[in-house]
Amino acid sequence: MNNSNFKIGILTTIEEPLLPFYISALSAQGLKDLAIICDSKTASKKDKKIWIERTNGIFEKDNNGLKNIYRFSSLIPPFYFVDSHNGKPTIELIRKHKIKCLLNAGTPRKLSINVLQSTQHGVVNIHPGVLPSYRGCSAVEWAIFNDDKVGNTAHFMTEDYDEGPIISTECYDFQKDTDYVSIRVKVHQEGCLLAGRALKVIKKTLMKPSDGIAQDKSKAQYWDPIPDKKFKAVLSKLLKQEYRYQIL
Repeated sequence: MNNSNFKIGILTTIEEPLLPFYISALSAQGLKDLAIICDSKTASKKDKKIWIERTNGIFEKDNNGLKNIYRFSSLIPPFYFVDSHNGKPTIELIRKHKIKCLLNAGTPRKLSINVLQSTQHGVVNIHPGVLPSYRGCSAVEWAIFNDDKVGNTAHFMTEDYDEGPIISTECYDFQKDTDYVSIRVKVHQEGCLLAGRALKVIKKTLMKPSDGIAQDKSKAQYWDPIPDKKFKAVLSKLLKQEYRYQIL
C-alpha cells in the first residue's frame, strides 16, 4: 500500500482554541505533512461565551500546545485562508496540494457534498459523545444526566450530522472529585489525541469511509442543547459525586 506523501488538510478557523492541540497531537503521531485551511467565519459572541463557561478558558490560558508547535520551525504547517470551506478555492487547494484526508477541527460550516467527497480518505470528525447514542448537542451533559458513559467518537463525516461511519470510540472514567469543567476539558484534550491516532490508522491502512463501521440506526438518538434546569441537575450530580462513572 502506498501511504507516502499522505497530506492532511485541517479545516478550522484562526480563532479555534483547540487548533494548537490538534496539530501537536498529529505531529506526535508522525503526521507532519499538514495544511491548515482557515475559514473567514468566526464564532458568535454567544458561542464564545458558552465555550469559556464550559472550559473555564483553560485552552486559551494553557498555551503549551502553541509552544510545542513553534518550538521547532519544521512543525509549523502552511496556513491558507478562504472565505468559506464550501467555496471553490477550498476544493482547488485540496487538489493543488494533493490532500488525501481532511480533519474537521472547528469548521464553522455544514460541509457540502463537494468537500466531503473531495479527498480519497474522507473528512474525519471527533464528536464529543458516544455515537450513535449521543448525536447532536450537549452529548457530554446529556450522558452525565442519563448516568451514561462520557466519551469521544472518531468518524467520517457525511451530509447528515454525526451519522458517518465510525473509526473508533473511547470512553472515560473520572475521579470522585472531578468537577464539570475538568470533565469537559478532558474530553476535548482526549479528542485531539484521538484525532491523531485515527488519522495515523487511516494513513497506515489507507482506510476510506466505506471501511468504517456503519452506525446502528436502532440505537441512534439526537439530542438538543440541554436546558438550564437539567444542566443544573448535571452540576448537582457531579458535586454530590452521584455520577456512576466517578470512581475512587
